[in-house]
Amino acid sequence: MEKETLIRYEFHLCRKFLDKMLDENLITESQRRKIEKAVIKRLAEV
Repeated sequence: MEKETLIRYEFHLCRKFLDKMLDENLITESQRRKIEKAVIKRLAEV
């Protein structure tokens, strides 16, 4: 249970960071989706 909670929290932080970068036009929406998919894949491996 704790591991799942930690993964959810890490993903939440990642999404907030990516949303901030998107808002500041540092990345595009498609880049955000690609990064998000990579993060999900990486977190699933841990």
